[in-house]
Amino acid sequence: MKTNQKLEVLPQAGLYIGIPAPKESANRLVNWKYDAKTRAWTNNLGFEKFFSNQTNFGPFGGSAQRAVDSVYCFQQHNGARQSFLYESNGTLYVLNPSDAGGAGSLITLKTDRQTPSPTQPHTSYEPYGRYCIITNGLDGPLKFKGSTQSSALYDLGWRQQPGTPTIRSVGQPDGQPITFLDATDATFNDQIWKGSDTTFRGVSSGTATEVVRYRYKVSFVNEAGSESPLSQDSNEISVTAVSVTRGSTSGVPKTGLILDIPRGPNGTLARRIYRTKTDSNTFFFVTQLNNNSDETFTDFIADTELGANAPEPSSSVLMPSPACRFSATFKNVLFIDGGEMDPSRIYYSQPLQPDTFAASSYFEVGTREGGDITGLAPYYNSLLVFRENAIDLIRGDSVNGFNLVPFIQGVGTLSPHTIVPIPNLGLSFMSQDGIYLIKGGLDGGADLTLKKISQGLQEYFERASRDKLPAAIGVFSQRERELHYYMCIDGQTFLNLGLVYHVDAQQWSERQDFPFKTATTDKDGNIIGGYDLNNVFSGSPSGTLDAPAKGGLFIVSGQRTSGYLFTGSGLNIKTAKVPNSLFRSAWLDFGMPQIKKYPKYVYLYVLSRGDNEVSMSVYKDRDWGEELPVTGMKMQRGDHQDQPVYDSVLYTWDKEKWQDKLLTQIRYDVATAGAVSEFAFELNTTSPMEFIGYSVEYQVDAKKTIRGKV
Repeated sequence: MKTNQKLEVLPQAGLYIGIPAPKESANRLVNWKYDAKTRAWTNNLGFEKFFSNQTNFGPFGGSAQRAVDSVYCFQQHNGARQSFLYESNGTLYVLNPSDAGGAGSLITLKTDRQTPSPTQPHTSYEPYGRYCIITNGLDGPLKFKGSTQSSALYDLGWRQQPGTPTIRSVGQPDGQPITFLDATDATFNDQIWKGSDTTFRGVSSGTATEVVRYRYKVSFVNEAGSESPLSQDSNEISVTAVSVTRGSTSGVPKTGLILDIPRGPNGTLARRIYRTKTDSNTFFFVTQLNNNSDETFTDFIADTELGANAPEPSSSVLMPSPACRFSATFKNVLFIDGGEMDPSRIYYSQPLQPDTFAASSYFEVGTREGGDITGLAPYYNSLLVFRENAIDLIRGDSVNGFNLVPFIQGVGTLSPHTIVPIPNLGLSFMSQDGIYLIKGGLDGGADLTLKKISQGLQEYFERASRDKLPAAIGVFSQRERELHYYMCIDGQTFLNLGLVYHVDAQQWSERQDFPFKTATTDKDGNIIGGYDLNNVFSGSPSGTLDAPAKGGLFIVSGQRTSGYLFTGSGLNIKTAKVPNSLFRSAWLDFGMPQIKKYPKYVYLYVLSRGDNEVSMSVYKDRDWGEELPVTGMKMQRGDHQDQPVYDSVLYTWDKEKWQDKLLTQIRYDVATAGAVSEFAFELNTTSPMEFIGYSVEYQVDAKKTIRGKV
């Protein structure tokens, strides 16, 4: 005797491709978003060009444009100013969105930059106060000040020592030519001297026959407030005091010294001058010249008027890592790695001085197992140092000192651009065997924990192309409440798999045919991607109809389109097809795998979407090769009058009562499946759809699975 039974899955959970899989999970969930208000999965998504007002892909045109190698939205003043930095074909650009795609919207900042190989991570961008630090391990690191002017780009760190200053020789008083400088507060070199004049100034002695000896050093101060290393010592000047008679007055005049000083590199705003006291080897502060133009300085400052001691030579050294790959801001200090030539070392700057590095300010992580440094990320009161197979922590501050401590061994990352903070949740990253979340902290009794959140996705990481893991990317959108990861699987040369973690549901889905090579978000939470190929001018001949068209930057949006196609007329483009959305249920054995079941109906719990038809296919006994099609159904309520729809001639705009979408059940007849041990169904559609869950009505009798073959 057959009995009727029912299995209900409500709400529908996310992607899980392990065996066995929870009944509420999905075997495939491609191109869906999660709506936390209705707990529904919706396919209102797509991507469109960055400047929607442009007919084509302006301003991303010309032979200089290729694939977008990196992109970053640098936000300042709480998002009031946004600078869109991106690289293409070895050139670093900044976008000016206010020009809306016009000729002035694209500004070149730097040319002749190295292009990362397919197995290298792209350029890293790290905010540091009013600057954005730009590093890639191939070119010298840069500081971007947040402007649409190319002059807003500076070298990070001091690349060379200041030139050596030179002291001009000093002759005898009243000699010719005049090289002995008399001066008071009111007069200069007018050959007037009175022994009683208390304002007479100079560096030499007022006692006859006494000899003074001096040397100088200089340093540069840039726009970030960082002081460069000190220059080499100048030549030494020796001045012997002599008595002279002028008219009826005799005495020992003092002289000033003329110093030829070097100019600083681009970005230098001031130069500091240091001098010894007579016959001393210690340098003291003389003055600061607040320009980078004067080439001489005249020194009349006496030894007793000199300032504080000059910095120690070890307090500021030349850029210790001129090809650093990663950077991070922590406790007002800039941390950088040692680059490929020194991959296990971390250097850190002086506080509030991103260009100034002390000789002893570094850590060496190579003394412990874990591999090279692969990324840096601040997290609560620690700086996380990611390595190939380990994670370390930097704790402390610049006042009490920093210290390096281990956190975990055996888990690390090869993908620096998958290290993504998630507000109120933790910090996520992609490892070789899955995606992890770091939660908690080490202060106030809290615990720092590591949790794997990619359960059920292990197959993808087994298929991952290990050599391409450094090129994987991640991005989080606060508006969409989604964490996106894009990686390469099955030996492909591009990022062909997208995994999306829906924070509100704590579930995963897939994204396909979204051509990401790099990604960022703006202040509103829009996800901005860089195309993995630009073929507007190089990859498609003029007149090709319906060939894929790509160019520059794109934005993930609610517009249901999967990019653009060539129209066949020149290089003009048109909107491409609607993205395909796929849902496959988990394999359902209804709790009785040994007994045959007879599925009768599948009820989809959906929000009505008008006359859009959605087809279904059913499968049996874990065989995805044999598809059993089911008649498609409209997303209208079956036992009520149809709701009006906008694009039908049956309904008049100003006469119908337009309605909101309603929760309903759509019944599909799946009896063609016959007897099954396990059952699954699939929705593969381009129609707009919002579904919450489903139920399966089936019958059971005493028939069991046939015995095994011998």
